[in-house]
Amino acid sequence: MNGPSLANRSRGFTLIELLLATALIAMIMAMAYGGFRAGVRATHSGEQLIEESNRLRVVHEFLRTRLALAQPLIIEDVEGEPIRFEGEPDRVRFVAPLPGYLSYGGPYVQEFRVERGREGVDLVFAFAMLNGYEPGDLDAEPPVTLLENVGDLRLEYLGFEENGEDVYWDSAWQEADRMPLAIALGLDMERDNGLSFPPLNTPLKVDSASTAQPRLQGSDSILSPVNRHLQRTQDRQ
Repeated sequence: MNGPSLANRSRGFTLIELLLATALIAMIMAMAYGGFRAGVRATHSGEQLIEESNRLRVVHEFLRTRLALAQPLIIEDVEGEPIRFEGEPDRVRFVAPLPGYLSYGGPYVQEFRVERGREGVDLVFAFAMLNGYEPGDLDAEPPVTLLENVGDLRLEYLGFEENGEDVYWDSAWQEADRMPLAIALGLDMERDNGLSFPPLNTPLKVDSASTAQPRLQGSDSILSPVNRHLQRTQDRQ
């Protein structure tokens, strides 16, 4: 016989066949592992997106509530001039109550601002009891970081003219002895996932005119132009 019989040839696999089978199995396992890793990354990314989205909502509501509850109480007295409210483009300081899980009751001096963090600019919150407050108390303890790695913080304050009818937005509050009528807040988010911080426009719940301006005479209230102005601002957004 010049060659192996058909029966002898069918007893096993050749080396080439074994190598091809091994390579095919390895390829299938690599594809399966890659798909598994992609699924894990997608799940992890989705969980992170949901977590960050929930955090944005919580911070937005916390900011809105604290600003809306600002009170015309004197924070400190500088050269005979009482300071009830301080507002700058990237910082705001005021007095308001805090939720029970953060405070011991009573009014607190509170401040929202941006400052340099570990990886970028952070939105932070500092607070101290109004009773016995001294300049520098807000920096006595490290502030609470609300959001990390944010962009610019833009604050605007709604004021009113002497006649009570003309209202205006300004990026800095010039009259520290009285309160603004409303506060608008915008925050840039440096995120690749498409999340953004919703614009915030909130009127203050106190009678802002009572600390430095008399009530308007007649049937018109100062709240009418304020509400119209806020409505126009919200419509544009």
